[in-house]
This record gives sequence, C-alpha cells and structure tokens, in this order.
Amino acid sequence: MTQEKKYPIPSQEQENIEEALSAIWHQFEIGVREKDRIFAVLEEGVSLEAFPVLVRRKLAREENSKIVLTEEGEALAKDVTRRHRLAERLLTDVLALSEQAVDPNACQLEHIISPEVAESICSLLGHPGECPHGSPIPPGKCCRSASDTIEPIIVSLDKLESGEKGKIAYLLLQSHPELHKLLSLGVVPGTHFSLHQTFPTHVIEVGETTLALEKEIAENIFVRRV
Repeated sequence: MTQEKKYPIPSQEQENIEEALSAIWHQFEIGVREKDRIFAVLEEGVSLEAFPVLVRRKLAREENSKIVLTEEGEALAKDVTRRHRLAERLLTDVLALSEQAVDPNACQLEHIISPEVAESICSLLGHPGECPHGSPIPPGKCCRSASDTIEPIIVSLDKLESGEKGKIAYLLLQSHPELHKLLSLGVVPGTHFSLHQTFPTHVIEVGETTLALEKEIAENIFVRRV
C-alpha cells in the first residue's frame, strides 16, 4: 500500500506565525528592520502577541532595537511569501478574479498550499518573478532547475512562434524600465495580440498598433497563448 503524505490543516497559531513572518519579510524587502516600526505593522495587521511566539519558536529575535530572523525563520518567511504571491498570480492570471477578491483568497491559500502544489503552480505560470503588485516572488527549486515537467500556460513572449496569438498576462515592470512605455501604447494585461515576426525583433500587433520589440523586452512580457 502506498504511503501517502498528509498535510494537516494549520492551526490558528501556525497561521499567525506565518502571517507575522510574511509581514516582517515584506518590511525587510523595503529596508525596514527597526523594532518599533515592525511592531507597529504587526499590531495593525496581525498581533503583537505573535512576536513572542516567534521568539519562543526560535524564528526571530530582537537585537540592538532591530528585528532579526533566524535561519529557520527566514526560510519560513520566504516560503509563505512565495506561496502568497504565487496564489495572487494564479488568481489573477488564470482565474481572472477581481482585484478585490484576490488578496483575501490569497491570504487563505497561502496557509494550505503544499510544497508540491506551490512548485506546480510556479511551473504552470512559467516561473513568474513578480506578484501582480510588482513585489518579487522568492524562487523555488523548480525555478532553479528550470523544470519543464508541466507545460506552462503563461510564458514569456519570446517563447512564442511567428503566427501565434495570445493575451497579455503581465509585464515584469521592475526588470526593464522601458516596459512602462508599452503600457501607454496599449500593451496592458488582458490585451489580445498577434505575433507576426520573431527575428531580428519580435513584431506584435495590438489593436491597430504594430510594435517591434527587442528580445530582452519580449523576455519580460508574459502572455497566455490563445
């Protein structure tokens, strides 16, 4: 009989721990490590009671009026952040939920997505580097190995062949400043396009506009094949 791996439903304490670590990690991303500022964030979004639990679990500590995550705490913070932001991409790009519905559902999913499911979602979405809000998605094992065991439904524009059609899913705006210009030209999420040429540049038709894109630009435009 095959031994099945079981993933118990997380307790309320475990959810609070993950939410607190996620909040702390987001502050670290924007350069905030001061205790008072992080405590204010925890008090508003989670609970100040969560921090003593992190200390007791040896996930975090206070050091010189700053918050420090242990190695285990940092790994869990990255993991829950990755799960949340992958859930946001899934709900936005595949299920096309409204912006108002994405965050509360992602907050629920982040606690119950198993490592295997997270890897599959990431592969399915073409290993996205950013969430819909532009925050980085911590890479997983599938990103480092560039696993292609699951055919992505979201791919970068440079992966398409001439003659294919698709719909813009998202742009990695932080990766290339010039991508911001495309937004004003109508290259926005949800827009349909046709790819007419892939060499020496990628030529796409969006509405009545024809655009020639260098490969480094095409690599940062993620699309869904139609």
